[in-house]
Amino acid sequence: MKKIVELTPTNGRKSFNGNCKVIETEGKIELLSYSTVVAEYDKYLEEYKENGKYGKTTNIHIQHFKNYIGL
Repeated sequence: MKKIVELTPTNGRKSFNGNCKVIETEGKIELLSYSTVVAEYDKYLEEYKENGKYGKTTNIHIQHFKNYIGL
């Protein structure tokens, strides 16, 4: 089952205006920044990976995603 939620900022911001979502499936959690999957976490292997280098705003999304998954 796929679950999509909007990522909530942890630094006092109210929201990311719908530009930052988490897609959670049975074995994987992915970060969707704007329309691109920029990071993912494999629940079974407990492995985190980023899918490239990104700009300032997307890097902020990535940091909040790391907090979300407990890294």
